[in-house]
Amino acid sequence: MDDIDCAAERIEAFNAGALKAVLNRMDGPSSSGVCQDCGCVIETDRLKANPRARYCRECADEIEQESRRSRLCGPR
Repeated sequence: MDDIDCAAERIEAFNAGALKAVLNRMDGPSSSGVCQDCGCVIETDRLKANPRARYCRECADEIEQESRRSRLCGPR
């Protein structure tokens, strides 16, 4: 098996895993309306856009920034 075949198989496996994760999140329960990080009420417009939101906008932004920082710089 050459490198291109291996890469194609890895891409297929990654895509299948990503799709499964998204579908599992969609089947999950609706949000309680309270941020799991800070305990504040999640914004109404955020819940309308994503009824399964677990974090308020501010906490979600902080989590996303930390995730980006970890991907770019490695874990701290």
